[in-house]
Amino acid sequence: MARRLSTVSDLVSEVREQIDEQNVDSVGTETRILPTLNRGLEYAFDLMARRYPDPFIRYGTVTLVSGTQEYDIPEDCFEDRIQRVEVEISGSFEEVRRVSYYDAWKFESPSPTSIPVYYCVVGRKMRLLPAPTGTYSLRIWYVREPEQLVLPQGRITSINLVSNYVLVDQIGNDISTESDTLESYVNIVDSQTGIVKWTGQVQNIEDTQIVFRAAPIRTDVMNRDVSGTLPAASANPHVSLDDFVCSARGVCIPPGSPLRNFLVQYAAAEIVRSLGGDAATEEQLLQKFERQLATSTSGRENTTRIQRRSSAWGRTRRKWFVNQQ
Repeated sequence: MARRLSTVSDLVSEVREQIDEQNVDSVGTETRILPTLNRGLEYAFDLMARRYPDPFIRYGTVTLVSGTQEYDIPEDCFEDRIQRVEVEISGSFEEVRRVSYYDAWKFESPSPTSIPVYYCVVGRKMRLLPAPTGTYSLRIWYVREPEQLVLPQGRITSINLVSNYVLVDQIGNDISTESDTLESYVNIVDSQTGIVKWTGQVQNIEDTQIVFRAAPIRTDVMNRDVSGTLPAASANPHVSLDDFVCSARGVCIPPGSPLRNFLVQYAAAEIVRSLGGDAATEEQLLQKFERQLATSTSGRENTTRIQRRSSAWGRTRRKWFVNQQ
């Protein structure tokens, strides 16, 4: 069954209905509601990632440079939450265990080693211990930053891969044809999942037609690769009818329940309080949705494992039983 089609514009409308305020002058969409929704998203993301980070995990790879001990944490790492680091050795992966910076001195060595054994986080960098000399690859698993919520700029009704354009139902006001501005870069977002399928640069807008630049000025924007041509129908992912165009700053498809309900109530409570209204009632409702959000991980398969790392347990040995006659 397909998920109910919903955009950030629908979230904004729900917030206005909740606070009973349709006056855009007193409560601006882009000055009040959207920033509040995004603050709520970061709050909810933090709450959920502490309990069940798996849906928000991604990984990146780094090639070690001989003698280099510190490497940057991925830019889109949420609150610098590195979950696991592994080193690739002949096609297999071995864990690089994390230690506190306070104990890092125990693992420093004047004699470099080929493969790092430990790492610690220092500021926005990972420090490998001891300093490696090998040129292996590191695989870094981390919690990604939540995508910023932005307004949709049109739902795709027709696609022309040859002429590199799409038609949309209606064009928003947040995209531009000026090539030197960030507003000329757009994402095409899956209407069901909110996943960014493609990022490109707008060349021309005429009525409801958006033509994309075959040679974008920039090769990347907002940590995303910028492409000059729409992906072919055989590509994965590929642009489909009913996908949405939005600013390259984020996505225009909000998450589903219960996070969606929490975001609406969070924004309503914050705005009502700032307007001097009955914030107590809104806060009570917000606590209800927060409890629901906190328990949304219940019923999922448990992946927690006990790891015997202490030397007090000794080494694991397999017992062999011999059939005695």
